Amino acid sequence: MLTEIGQGLSYAEGEVRFYGARLMTRMSVVALPGGGCAVISPLLPSPSLLGALRALGPVRHLISPNKIHNQGLPGMAATFPGAQIWASPGLPERLPGLVYAGTLGDAPHPDWAPVLDQHLTRGNLFFSEVAFFHRASRTLILADLVENVTKTTMSGGLARAAARAGRILGRPLPSPEFRMYTDDAEAAQAGMEAIAAWPFERILMAHGEIITENAHEVFAGVRERLVEEVRRRPAWRRALYRCLASWQ
Repeated sequence: MLTEIGQGLSYAEGEVRFYGARLMTRMSVVALPGGGCAVISPLLPSPSLLGALRALGPVRHLISPNKIHNQGLPGMAATFPGAQIWASPGLPERLPGLVYAGTLGDAPHPDWAPVLDQHLTRGNLFFSEVAFFHRASRTLILADLVENVTKTTMSGGLARAAARAGRILGRPLPSPEFRMYTDDAEAAQAGMEAIAAWPFERILMAHGEIITENAHEVFAGVRERLVEEVRRRPAWRRALYRCLASWQ
């Protein structure tokens, strides 16, 4: 259930249901210098996954990188009651039944600061995302800021048709929600440029094929397409997305 991608970094894959579609999703597991691990984007617990996590030592931190990556969080929190739960902005209001240790920003927690850098995106009306850089493996860890969805990572013809309509099938892009609700092009560009300053060589995202070649060039293309889309957005569409974001 756990695949090692680099020194001190592993991942596991599962499925998540989203508006009737089944989408491959992925959680990242980071070994901590003091022993144990931190889990980013926890999956729904299963016996084999829990066994693999326990083999790594105590789960010390459960991390939600954005407020819609939370489906596995309650189950993991119940299984590992000693773990601290770290929220992305807006998650405590969206999922109020958990006890949170705090809300994440740009500064990494002392437990993972020796191995991870982090940065909080801005400029989105609906949600922000915490991006992580795992220094030892030179891996950028993302949730929805970049997706690389293919036919093999999404189940169902309707889901694939929606992915084609959203222009995300077969090419790396932010998720449709991230693109729709990004409203401040300058803030989004500044945040993504800060992330691009990290010397990553691969992108380990929650949805889609892992990017292992030309990762910086791919990320630069994603940034340029997002910023251009927001800047060219007509006023009526901007108003519509603002209205939709207020209902989410």
